Formats: sequence, structure tokens, C-alpha cells
Amino acid sequence: MLTGAASAQTPALEKKNVAISVGGSISQMNKVAYVVALHRKYFEQEGLNVDSTAFASGTAALQSLVGGGADVAEGAYEHTLRMQTKGVNLTCLVAFGRYPGNVLVVRKSLADKIKTIADLKGKKIGVSAPGSSTQNFVAGLMERAGVSWKDAGYVSIGTGASAVAAIKTGGELDALVNLDPAINALVDGGDAVVLSDSRTDAGTKAAFGGDYLADCLFVKTDFLKANPNTSQALVNAIVHAMQWLKTASVDDVIKSLPESYYKNDEKLYRESLDKNLSAFQWDGIITPEAAKNVLDSIAVLEPALRNSKIDFGRTYDNKLIETALKKYSAPVKE
Repeated sequence: MLTGAASAQTPALEKKNVAISVGGSISQMNKVAYVVALHRKYFEQEGLNVDSTAFASGTAALQSLVGGGADVAEGAYEHTLRMQTKGVNLTCLVAFGRYPGNVLVVRKSLADKIKTIADLKGKKIGVSAPGSSTQNFVAGLMERAGVSWKDAGYVSIGTGASAVAAIKTGGELDALVNLDPAINALVDGGDAVVLSDSRTDAGTKAAFGGDYLADCLFVKTDFLKANPNTSQALVNAIVHAMQWLKTASVDDVIKSLPESYYKNDEKLYRESLDKNLSAFQWDGIITPEAAKNVLDSIAVLEPALRNSKIDFGRTYDNKLIETALKKYSAPVKE
């Protein structure tokens, strides 16, 4: 049963068929709220037919959106900031990840030598891709520890199985940054130990100095202007998912997903869900402070951004989220 449902007739959608480009593997933990909305058919409940296509990376999904191949992109909020400086206006319709979920681990055999962030000087660190959120994460940590991020070497290793293999098969990596379930696989397997963890509120604030914004659905600002009702429907579906997740158990989430998400190692997937669910158990309201922390993070690798006159207010619209919260007030339980 849906609580707080609006009694007024739902406004007609300007666009019912919506193509969404997804940045990276859809089974990654940073996308839980999105996949819940998708597989619990919350988009359909809002009258939308969603074509969800996973791309190799967040950058590829962004390119699909900017190039006109998609109406909406699922990916990191940081893209809205970076693209504004390039003359491309993007709006985050709804943020659904408040913790990035990036975890820095070191090879277990080196745990006695790499005990602090400063110890990463001169080491080789695996990241998902150059300029990615994983590299931003460790670069920021190093700068705050008084060590230049340029004093370490970086190796692109992707995410998921390729990241696990990068440590398990030996090689030259001393540390890596990745997401679950890859991190849990390495730690549980005795191959790595955690040095910094942004899967929690405390870990995120320690890494970024305050609140943060991770994944969201974003569109070209012109799309929002031309399709306000469709945009609201998209936000409704995600907020519905986040409200449901506030009271959902790991079992509830598992039952909502295709078996292909977890069949390779259900125990590992369950453990990963347990450690990441709190990232999506919030109202989704974006604050200027959180947006500024994202800019500060990506500016470590892209210092020119510090001097850019970014209008944060143009990168998100809380009115959509506030309207959705009135329709799906917590807790939501069906």
C-alpha cells in the first residue's frame, strides 16, 4: 500500500518512453536504489516505459546523454559540475546515493608497511579508470594527508571481477580503490585490508570533510524544461525506491532483484547489500554543502575547476524531490 498518495489526477506525461544510460555495471552497490525502482516496476507505476542500457563507464553513459542517444543518465553527480564549465547544462533530477561507497584497500602482505594514507607515497594504486571517482577518492585522501596525489602511480583496473583479479593474481599493485562487491570479495578472501571506507556516514565525512553526493539521475536542463511531468515521474520512482529501502531488509531487496545479480555468490552479494544499504536510506534532498564537497573532491585532479564560477543551483532541483516526498511519505511498504 502506498502512503500519502496524491488524490489529484496525475498530469499527462510529455514523454512516456524514456531511454536511460547507466554508468557501469548495474549490479554495483552504488546503484541499489535505481535497480530497486527498475525491478519493482516503480517507473511503470508512474506511467513510464524505461529502456535501461548499461555502459562500460560513467563517462560513456554521459557521452550517450550529451550525444542524444539517451534521455537520462544514471551516474555521478560530479558530471553536472564538470559539464557546466564546458557549456553543457545538466540537472540532477534526484540524487539517491549519499555515500560514494569507494573503499581504499591495501594488499594484505603490505598491511604492516602501508598503515596510513601518507604511506601510499611512491606506491602503485589500482583505480577503475583515469579521472574516475575512485581516483578522485584516493587523490583527495592523499592531499588531505599532506602527500601529493602525483607521488603515487595509478593503474586502470576497472570494477568488479577485474578489480578482484588485479590483487588476487599478484602483479604490481600495492593498493586499490573500488566498490562492493569487489571490496568484500578481497577482504573476505584475506587478500586485502581496508584503509579508508566511504560506505558509511563517518567514513564519508572523514574522507570528504562533510556530506557528499554520489549517484543520481541527470538530464540535459532543456529536457527538464520541455518534460516537467516526465521528469517528476522519474523522480517519483526513485524517491519511492528510497522510501521503501528505509524499512526493507536484505532479504526484501534480494527478492526484488533478478537472480543474475547475485547467483554467482549470493553470500557475498548479501554482505555487500548489508554494508551499503544505508547510503540510500534518506530523503534525497541536496544541500549546497554536499555539492561543494563534490566540487572540492574532483578539483584535486582538475585544479582549474576551483576557479570556475559554477552555479550549483542550476545542477539540481529539490522541488521535484519535495513533491515526490509528499506522494511517497516514509515509510513506504507494499
